[in-house]
This record gives sequence, C-alpha cells and structure tokens, in this order.
Amino acid sequence: MASNEVEPVRVIVWMVPRTLSTVFLKSMSNLDRVKIISEPFTCASAFGPERLVKGAVEGFVDTVSDISSKAEMDMGLDHNLYTYKWVKESLLEGTYPGKVAVVCKDTAMSIPKDKYDMIPRGYRHAFMIRHPNKLFKSWNKMFAAMMPHPGEGFLFSEMLKASGAEGYGFKELFDLYEYVKKSGLEKNPIIIDSDDLLMDPEGILRKFCKSSGLQYTDKLLKFEAGDGVVKQWAASKLQLQANKAVYGVYQAAFDSTCFKKPTNMDPPPRSEFSDDLLECIDVSMPYYEKLHTDRLTV
Repeated sequence: MASNEVEPVRVIVWMVPRTLSTVFLKSMSNLDRVKIISEPFTCASAFGPERLVKGAVEGFVDTVSDISSKAEMDMGLDHNLYTYKWVKESLLEGTYPGKVAVVCKDTAMSIPKDKYDMIPRGYRHAFMIRHPNKLFKSWNKMFAAMMPHPGEGFLFSEMLKASGAEGYGFKELFDLYEYVKKSGLEKNPIIIDSDDLLMDPEGILRKFCKSSGLQYTDKLLKFEAGDGVVKQWAASKLQLQANKAVYGVYQAAFDSTCFKKPTNMDPPPRSEFSDDLLECIDVSMPYYEKLHTDRLTV
C-alpha cells in the first residue's frame, strides 16, 4: 500500500441465509470507494477445491454445478480459486488501492471451528439474524426450488447437516459470535435483526455505520434494480450462474430498490411447519434469542 493511502475500514457480516443479507450488501455497494466481497467461504465450502459438503448433498451440489456452469454469465471469479487460504489471504486480506472500505458477507456455517484460523485479521465483525419462523419458512422454500426433482431427495434438516450446519445455522452463528469476542478479534460485535432493518432502514444503517467505522450516506437507502452493481463485486461466477439457472436465491435482492417493509411483520405460526422444520426452529430459537438481546437498536 502506498504511504499516502489510508488502510480501508474492513467489515465482515456473518449471517444465516435468508436474513436479507444480499439486499444489505447491495445497499453497502453505494458506499463511496468500497470493495464488496460476497460469500467467499460459502463458495469454498460448497464448490471450491476443499469443499466440505458430504453425503447425498455432494451429488446435489454436482448437479447444481453442472446445470449452472452452462448459464451465460459475464461476471464473477473462477470457483476453483476458492481454497480457504486463498479466500483469507487474497480476497479478504488483499490490498484494494483507492478503496476506503471493504465489506464482505458470508455464512457462519461455511467456516467450521477447525477453520477459524482462516478468519481474516483487521475486520470489524457483524452478525445478521432473523426470527427463526420467518427464516426457515423462506429457506425451505428456496431449498424446494433448488431440488432438481421435487418430492425426491432428503429432508431440509438433513441437507443442512450434510452442508456443515449441524446446529441448523443459528448455532454456528452463535458459536462464531462467541469466538470472535473471546479471541479478541472483535470486542463489540454488531448484531442486526432484519426486522429492525425493515422497520427503520435509515436508523439501523446510520447506527451500523457509526458502530463499524463506515461513512453513512443516504445513498444506502435506495439502489437501482438489477444485478449491474454485482459486476463490481468479488463473487464466484458459479454462484451467480446458479442464481440464474437453478434457484434464483439472490434474484429478489437483485431486483430490489430499497428495504421494503412487509404488510405483516408477524412470524408465521408453528402450525404452518412440518416436524422437520419445527426441529430446526426449536434448536435455533435459544441462539436467536441470545443474539437478539444484544442487537443494534436505535
């Protein structure tokens, strides 16, 4: 780094899928002189040379990869680059001349405890949460859309466990939260509940930026529809192809132009869920409640 350049503020947002994290990242793209990094450890764990998925999920990932690789895509990085060491040293700890901020989002379940030494240095750590009833309803819907042959395969909980989320995502998030505090990597982790973000986007984003050292701008509240901004992100091409060809996991976020408050903020009742999903919810709820207690408030 040139002597006249300032080290950028670096923030990594850990999350469980379906917490509005992609919309959040799209918002962060409107920061001045920012480098955005999307789900690098997720790519390493699912698609990279050291992938961690196991059992029946391996065949499913192979099918997704095969279908996705045929989709036309003019952006993204080669997923074969994504070893854990490369993600840490080249992407997350890399130098970005001219940038004053680096913002990354990723899943906690993609970096198991035996990979904690791959957590990058020099970052503020934030965590995104969402009420488990809302989250698992959305996540299961996404999972169903991903299945090549609906009605066949395995239970949602089995898919999570085979993907490395023995605690269904929330335990992994809480374990990582505890680790960054106890290890000294982060004295004051920032927790955002997606409901709070939807209720008061400006208030939460102002508080988040102040807490993390980022420079707030009203440009964070409105963004253009489409994936044009994604061309500036460091994201794997295969994940972007999978969004286009298989499951559209990011599409609603790419199409969004703001944080839109739903007409009904109540969590769906337990009666809507299968026994399998209720197990995921019940295991997750204590971890969610602990994190929710320390969340960012305005």
